[in-house]
Amino acid sequence: MDGYVITLDSQFLFNLAVQLINTCIMCFILAKLLYNPVLNFLKARKERIANQIDEAQKALNEANTLKMQYQLKLEDIDHERSEILEKARADANKNSQQIISQAKTEAETLRQRAKLDIEREQEKARDEVKKQIIQVSSAISEKFIAAKISDAEQEKLVEDTIKDLEGVKWLS
Repeated sequence: MDGYVITLDSQFLFNLAVQLINTCIMCFILAKLLYNPVLNFLKARKERIANQIDEAQKALNEANTLKMQYQLKLEDIDHERSEILEKARADANKNSQQIISQAKTEAETLRQRAKLDIEREQEKARDEVKKQIIQVSSAISEKFIAAKISDAEQEKLVEDTIKDLEGVKWLS
């Protein structure tokens, strides 16, 4: 028995039995003292992790809800923007129509004024022509009266007066 490291003698078996009993007692004491606290600790950790997962899921659901709300708000903003642009276009079109209408009215007013001015000028020109005709007639009459002459001389005076009138510029 000298060459063996472990021998199965009575002392060894007794030590083995004592160590087994000590190990069993130690396991029993540790189980009574530590098993429930470790189980409670693991149970609490499991609940805490489950709560964190639930909170994360709630936060994710809230984030998705907020995301949907923001998307709806963005759609509303886009809709409102398009309405504002449409209203601005309509207002601009209305304003341009008003400006065009005012311009047409002013152009018609200017045309009427110009027409009235032309008519006045034509009337003045007619009056001037009448005055010139009266002056020419007076000049002819004076020549007829001043010279008591024969028919041949009278015709010559009329022809001379007509030639003089041909040199006069008429306004019309």
